[in-house]
Amino acid sequence: MRSLLGFATALAVCLHYVSAFQTPLMLRPHDISPSLSRMQAELGSQLCKGSSVYLSNYLGSRDHTERWSTAAEGDVMLVVAPTCEKDVATVVKLTNQIGLPFLAINRGHGSVSALGTIRNGVLIKLNNLVSVDIAPDGKSAVLGGGVYTDLLLRRLAKENKVAATGGCGCVGIVGPGLGGGFGFYQGYFGLMADGFIEMDVVTADGSEITVSESSNPDLFWAMRGAGQNFGIVTKFRYKIFDYPNGQNVFHATYHFFEDRLEVLFQHLNSLIDNGSLPKKVNAYVVLRSEPHISTRPVFVYHFYYFGSAEQASPYVQRILDLSPIFISNASFPYKEVSHRSFQASVGDPICAAGISTKTRFPIGLKTYNISTNREIYNLFEDMITTTPALATSFVQFEAFPMQAVKAVDPASTAYAHREDDILVAFSTQYLLSAANVAAANKYGRKARQLFIEGARPMRFNAYSNYANGDETLEQIYGHESWRLEKLRRLKRKWDPNGSFRFFNPITGY
Repeated sequence: MRSLLGFATALAVCLHYVSAFQTPLMLRPHDISPSLSRMQAELGSQLCKGSSVYLSNYLGSRDHTERWSTAAEGDVMLVVAPTCEKDVATVVKLTNQIGLPFLAINRGHGSVSALGTIRNGVLIKLNNLVSVDIAPDGKSAVLGGGVYTDLLLRRLAKENKVAATGGCGCVGIVGPGLGGGFGFYQGYFGLMADGFIEMDVVTADGSEITVSESSNPDLFWAMRGAGQNFGIVTKFRYKIFDYPNGQNVFHATYHFFEDRLEVLFQHLNSLIDNGSLPKKVNAYVVLRSEPHISTRPVFVYHFYYFGSAEQASPYVQRILDLSPIFISNASFPYKEVSHRSFQASVGDPICAAGISTKTRFPIGLKTYNISTNREIYNLFEDMITTTPALATSFVQFEAFPMQAVKAVDPASTAYAHREDDILVAFSTQYLLSAANVAAANKYGRKARQLFIEGARPMRFNAYSNYANGDETLEQIYGHESWRLEKLRRLKRKWDPNGSFRFFNPITGY
């Protein structure tokens, strides 16, 4: 016990230079391993001023390990929140020396199953790295690896600029971008992955390198679509643009009972028209339970138009002709789109961490099979009726414009599914328990199989950022044999020991 108390004193001295413990340090012998104690002591003298180190098993540390999906938390011993880029390399090198696994996150909204497999690990939280520096020519910005959508859109709007981002304001830029990155403006700007110009990357051995078309170009190819397998992005140069149609967006929400299912998806197929959804339009539909409206699940159709309500009126009239039961609409600045359209900004309930487990079963489509969607409705209704613990689950039917996405050579990035025009996902959420996991997997896999059968002869493509984790590598990273061959070759070169293995890991290399 004397040695343990001595260690506590030494640790307190070491951590004088980091704003670490917000609650009293309470040491228990079973919490401290030799490797962890060594890492704590060494980090204290090496990290930048203001960087934080938290013990995951101590009072008050839960806030630092909570994730959007509780099943993604894994087993974390130590949390490091750097305030400078070089700290990331320092942590990676030290974990390698000691033999501990590490995982870097930004906002922590990933839900793929591999995230929860880390054991006795070190979590590197990048959410302090939030610098935004706009280039003098107004065509790019250098962003910290922790920048997220709300922050970026608000900063860019001051200069009348915008960029490719996801739809949820609380979610980071880097995470989704490394897996592709869908978003409202992709008809104009392409995927988020297409916005990367240059990255500062910490590799598996702790090296700090620049990655771009002219520097480590093969790795740059891999980072745009399979990037979570290859490195930690601490800073990056990103494309920014003038607003194509002004800063305002028109958003309308329409609710439909199940008896309008067929006409609703007929309308959507006509609108999408084999990847020809107009650039100014986004059509996002959610199937979910809304007990205040109906005892049966309802469809909620989110319609977005980049322009005025008057300009959107021809599209709006087509939707009104479908006889929705409830209508709301408004125009507002695009920087507020996440919060104003579906309450998905920082501080909104959708973004809250540590509440439930989320599991998704995605598939890319060319068109909606309306008979399949009827089967999906029946399956979803059966699930929430027979398993009330899954009642907050939902089904996503996402259609974004594809013009700029398809203008990019599919072979130029590791993102492999540019031919898909629609993204659907059977998305379950529940309190974590063995029974709920089993029910979610049963219904999710059944739904996915229905979508697969309804899409034939199209091959099953799984969007990496939504992936469940039980898909094949071909389904996630592309069916062409050369893609996995190239990814495996790069994995052997840049991460031979598999340090980056907690997000749809590339195996067999």
